[in-house]
Amino acid sequence: MGRDELVRQPWSDVSVSFIREPGGMTYEFEPTLVSRARLAQDLIFEQEYQRKHPEADSSATIARLAKIVEVFNNGAEFYVDSESPEDRIPEIYTSNAYIDQAEAEKMLVHFLRTKGLTEVGFQWIWPDVICSVG
Repeated sequence: MGRDELVRQPWSDVSVSFIREPGGMTYEFEPTLVSRARLAQDLIFEQEYQRKHPEADSSATIARLAKIVEVFNNGAEFYVDSESPEDRIPEIYTSNAYIDQAEAEKMLVHFLRTKGLTEVGFQWIWPDVICSVG
């Protein structure tokens, strides 16, 4: 999250790599963290593009983004958008307007819990992040 834990941004690409048990398989994910502000911006962009270019079919993307907005309107805090349980590059959305270090951690904890990891901790080491899971 930049070089300052207070940096707020609309999205971030991250890399998550861990081993569940000594000698076990290495798990790797490269999610994109997306704020609600960026989600709204992306939805407006897609709707405008569709309006200006009716020959292009953006309906699937518009429907997918509108669904996430609706999930947040119904009180959800996070939403993981992925193609399958094995998807290594999901998009993780937050209902917060922006993402800072604390929000990024909450988003990653939520995502890792969907993978069955319940004890997740972070240790920030300049400039890298260490994520420990149990």
